[in-house]
Amino acid sequence: MKNSQFLPATYLFNLAMIFVLIAFRLNHLPNIETLFYAAIISQLLYAIPCMIEINRSTKIPGHEKLTWIIGMLCITVVAGGIYIFSARKRIVSSESS
Repeated sequence: MKNSQFLPATYLFNLAMIFVLIAFRLNHLPNIETLFYAAIISQLLYAIPCMIEINRSTKIPGHEKLTWIIGMLCITVVAGGIYIFSARKRIVSSESS
């Protein structure tokens, strides 16, 4: 678990970006496109390292890896939160750090 603080921090930053994006959208404020692209980039900053950790894991079988990766691709915010805050300790082996 090399990035033990990086992934939760980027996940929480992404949630904050999403809430700001929603507030801007509801109030019809300008520059929403810039915030949208910033939220996408911050989402990729935690989703890609999570998918790499999942793929390299030796503790879980292939079908569970596939389930986690599909979850990261389709419902990134939900699957990312579950992975980072509860399942990461079980999935990532201490030998790979």
